Amino acid sequence: MSVFDKFLAGWSFRGSTPDYAAGDAIEVMVTGESDGGVHVARIGDSTLRIEGAPGDAVDTRVVVDVESWDESSHTGRATYRKTVGGSAF
Repeated sequence: MSVFDKFLAGWSFRGSTPDYAAGDAIEVMVTGESDGGVHVARIGDSTLRIEGAPGDAVDTRVVVDVESWDESSHTGRATYRKTVGGSAF
């Protein structure tokens, strides 16, 4: 194994379309609301609709439970669990 191989061991590239499974608990930034008033988190090129988030959830970090995920369209639905922080901006 070369020094270069040792240096890069364990590295991987992160894609812009992550995949989740129903039942995953993840922490996301709520980035806005859809036309229907449902909160949305945009993760790369993916969109996660968050049901049950408080009215002031935009620009906060929240923990959600993924309810469904469509790998082909990179969209999903999640349920709000708790707020864990504010905006980093």
